[in-house]
Amino acid sequence: MNGVHPSVRNVVSALSAAGAAGEVRVLDDSARTAAEAAAALGCAVGAIANSLVFTADGEPLLVLTSGAHRVD
Repeated sequence: MNGVHPSVRNVVSALSAAGAAGEVRVLDDSARTAAEAAAALGCAVGAIANSLVFTADGEPLLVLTSGAHRVD
C-alpha cells in the first residue's frame, strides 16, 4: 500500500489484526455521496456503508447505515 495516506494503512492493519477479510479500495476521485461511491465502484448504492459521527450526551456516537438510507 505504498503511496496511500497513513490513516488508510492504519485501518488496513486494524482490520487485519481483527481477522476481518476483505479489501480496502481507495478511489482516485472524491466520492461525497453514497451514489458517487457506488458509481465509482460499479455497485448498488445499498452496498455502500455511510458512517456518520454525532455527539450524544457529550460523547461521540458512530452510526453506520446503508448508502440507500438516510439518517435523521
